[in-house]
Amino acid sequence: MIEWDNNLRLRGKARKKEKKIKKLVEKRKLRSVGYYALAFPSNKENILDIYNMGEFLFAHYRKDHTDNVHVIGIADNREEATELARDIIDEVYRESGTFDVERYFRKCSESSY
Repeated sequence: MIEWDNNLRLRGKARKKEKKIKKLVEKRKLRSVGYYALAFPSNKENILDIYNMGEFLFAHYRKDHTDNVHVIGIADNREEATELARDIIDEVYRESGTFDVERYFRKCSESSY
């Protein structure tokens, strides 16, 4: 299942198309595989995962799957995605002194309620 962070970071044209991209991903109709998603790492040895959003069309990401992908950022292309990842990691380290992106975002989500 795809989960969207409340504090979703966007880069490039994705800023203007956030709602449309989310809707198309949820309906499994996203045709442009040019968009990339940044998510919490599936392997705790990593800092972030970067997915080509076309990957979300596969059955592995259906709602009944137990492994959720928590998306924290969307970018137009691979280059923008890597720059967004750098910005997120810089922010996390600057604010928390660690590279624990998941803990930082979960704490931000809790404090925004």
